[in-house]
Amino acid sequence: MDYTKFLNSKDIASYLRRSRYAFTPEEAMYVIHAAAEIPLAEKYAAYEELIELYPDHALRERRQGVFKDQTVASFLRTYMQRERALLDEFKRGGGDAVCTYDYFSKEDDAWLQDGYGQHCVYRNFSEALEDAQAENEDGDIAKIIVTKRYFSGRTIEATLLPDGTFLKIEELSGERDEAFLHAFEWMWVKIPTPFKFGDILAPVFRDRRRPRRYGDEARELVVLTELCTWGSKELKKNGFRDAKTPCMWFEHNFAACDRLIQTHEEYGDDSDMILCGYFLDGDELCYDHTLGMDKGYLNFERFHGELKGYERLLCSVSNFLKGKIDLELMQRAHSLIRAEEECREKRSFLDIYTDEGLTLAGIKKAKNK
Repeated sequence: MDYTKFLNSKDIASYLRRSRYAFTPEEAMYVIHAAAEIPLAEKYAAYEELIELYPDHALRERRQGVFKDQTVASFLRTYMQRERALLDEFKRGGGDAVCTYDYFSKEDDAWLQDGYGQHCVYRNFSEALEDAQAENEDGDIAKIIVTKRYFSGRTIEATLLPDGTFLKIEELSGERDEAFLHAFEWMWVKIPTPFKFGDILAPVFRDRRRPRRYGDEARELVVLTELCTWGSKELKKNGFRDAKTPCMWFEHNFAACDRLIQTHEEYGDDSDMILCGYFLDGDELCYDHTLGMDKGYLNFERFHGELKGYERLLCSVSNFLKGKIDLELMQRAHSLIRAEEECREKRSFLDIYTDEGLTLAGIKKAKNK
């Protein structure tokens, strides 16, 4: 089976196809589960094929006893059974829960709430989906998330296509079954990527928990400095220097990095699948790492679009890290870009004035009579 079709990142999928990468059973399980655009029915079919190929493959036990005494066949069969039971429960109506929905607008390129920012409440899943589908007359909706909240405190969330096809179902709070329904959260996989030091990357998904503000065009771009999967071999290839006590940005303790990867392979979880780099917070340049499955390293692609506004700062950072420009030029570029953007922002406040007023203020040139 071609497991690359389940990868959310087109760049990583293409790279692995070209290199004829052979997925381990654990890696195959993970990418199938994490596929955001593949219907549940297709994922179940892929699980069944995986069971046929590796029925007795023993899964490595993770923290919290996840996968203990489990094979590919025993785990996946139980997982599918329990997830289908959760799906049936989600679809059922009842007086002890209410539903709300969010949707992804292709026009706004953002997650929006039903009810103009204030969630409407529905008696069951069917009513919420019907209302969302009615809202989609112009075909603007790409995905729908329906959330079912029980009065007891349990919460179940489903991601669907506009036609009602289920892409994902999960219990967010309540009686968590860590050994099965949340088992994938305790996995850490090391899968090769084509990314290099200094590349400008963009996340595949918009973060629903950080809805775009009016006029906010932030695209969460990051200039890559390192990946959690980079050991001594990858670090050396990307220009890092081995140092027992690193004190410069281009230095790393290679042996310590290799040991960390071994630790992640035994005890890591999806929150450890990070990448590090420079990004923008407003007009400020910051350094940090990503966190969580949605922003894990497998969910990034190279950015090929046009850098706008303060995003241009990332261009100079990228080329400085790649050794294409020196520090002085980068600093001069940052100073000029900031001045240009500040000027643009100040001019945006002048649209309330007439041309005559702007001329009298010395901002606009007077026309020759």
